[in-house]
Amino acid sequence: MKNTILFSLFSLTLWACGNNENAETVQASAEPHAGAADDGSIHLSAGQLEQAGLEYGSFTQKSLSEALRVNAELVVHTEHTADVTAFSDGIISSLNTTLNASVRKGQVLATVRKPDLLDMQQQFLENKDQLVFLQAEYDRYKSLKDADATALKNFQKADADLRAAKTTGQVLAAKLRQYQIDPDKLTAANLSTQLSLVAPVSGIVTDIRSNVGAAVQPGTPVCEVTDLSQLHADLWVFEKDILKVKNGQRVALSFPAEPSKNYPAVVYSIDKVLDPEKRAVRVHARLEGNPTGQVNFVNGAFLEARIATTDTGALDALPETAVVREGEEDFIFILEKESGEGSFFKKIKVAKGGAGDGFVAVQMVGQLPDRAKIVTKGAYYVSAQGAGIEAE
Repeated sequence: MKNTILFSLFSLTLWACGNNENAETVQASAEPHAGAADDGSIHLSAGQLEQAGLEYGSFTQKSLSEALRVNAELVVHTEHTADVTAFSDGIISSLNTTLNASVRKGQVLATVRKPDLLDMQQQFLENKDQLVFLQAEYDRYKSLKDADATALKNFQKADADLRAAKTTGQVLAAKLRQYQIDPDKLTAANLSTQLSLVAPVSGIVTDIRSNVGAAVQPGTPVCEVTDLSQLHADLWVFEKDILKVKNGQRVALSFPAEPSKNYPAVVYSIDKVLDPEKRAVRVHARLEGNPTGQVNFVNGAFLEARIATTDTGALDALPETAVVREGEEDFIFILEKESGEGSFFKKIKVAKGGAGDGFVAVQMVGQLPDRAKIVTKGAYYVSAQGAGIEAE
C-alpha cells in the first residue's frame, strides 16, 4: 500500500513537469523573431528599434528637376591670365610681390635696372636745347629771306634743320614714354635708369618665374597674374546627352571629398566643337557668388556637376534617406503595426525622379495605404533586417 502511494505521487510529479515544459515551448514559439515574417513584413524588436533610431514622416511637395550628372573642372581661360614681361633688356633690381598675393591693375610688381637708358635721355635733352638755337636761326633768316638769294638759301636750310630736330625730339619723346619716362618733366636733375613692370590686370600672382639679379631680355616673363574673378566650371557632356543642355540651366557643383555641399552655377556657353578624344562637348557654367572668396575654389580643381535639364514643378518627395536601392529597384518602408514586442514594416516599390537639397522625387509603383507612416530615417536598417543582414 505504501509503495502504491509513492508511485502515484511520482507519476503526478512527472505529469506536472511535462505540462510546464510544453507551456514554455508554446509561449516561446508565440514570440515573434526579428527579420522577415511569413507574410513578407519585416519585424524589428524593441531593442532593434532603439538601436535604429527610426524617424517617420510623409510626402512633401518639392520642385525638383531631372539632373544630368557629369564631370567638371574649375578653370580660368587664358584670356583672363596675364604675363608680366620685361619690355627691354636689363637686370631685375627688385621684386615687389609674392606668390598668391592680390594685386591691382597698374601696380608695380618689379623694377629693372637699365643703365644705357641714360643715353636716350641725354639725346632728348641735347636735342631740346638745340631746338632753341634752331628756332632762333629760323626766325632770323625768315626776316632776311626776301633781301637776297643767299638769305633765302640760309632760310631754307634753317627750316629743314628745325623740322628735323622737332622730328627727332618727338621720336625720342615717344621712346621715353615707352620706358615710363615723362619727357615733359625730364631734366638733367631727374634722370632715371629704372624701369617699372606693372600688373596688366587685377588678380592673384599665380607664378613667379624670375628673381632679383636675373638678366632679362624683351619678352622675358617675370611673373603671372590670374584674374580669379573669372573662374568658372567647364562641364564635359557626352555626345549622346548634349541635346539636353542649353544656356540658362541651373548647375549644382560639389567636390568629391564633400558631396553633401553644393555650389550653384548657371550654364552660359556651349562649345561648338566636339572633343575627339573625350567624345564630349565642353559646357561653361558661371559660378554664383564670389569665387575668389571660396577657399576650395582653385584653378584646375575637379568637381562633380548635376545639370538640371527639366523642371517638373512641385512633385511628391521624400528625404533621400527614405529610399533604399535593392538590386535594380527602389523601395520605401511603412509602419504596419506596433506592439510591446516590436514593430512590423512593409516594403513598397517606388520609382525615383529628380533630386536636390536632400530630397528625391518619388512616384508610387505599389499601393500606399492612407495616412501611412513612412520611414524617413533608418530605412537602410530596416532593409538590412529584411534581407537578413546584420546592420551596424
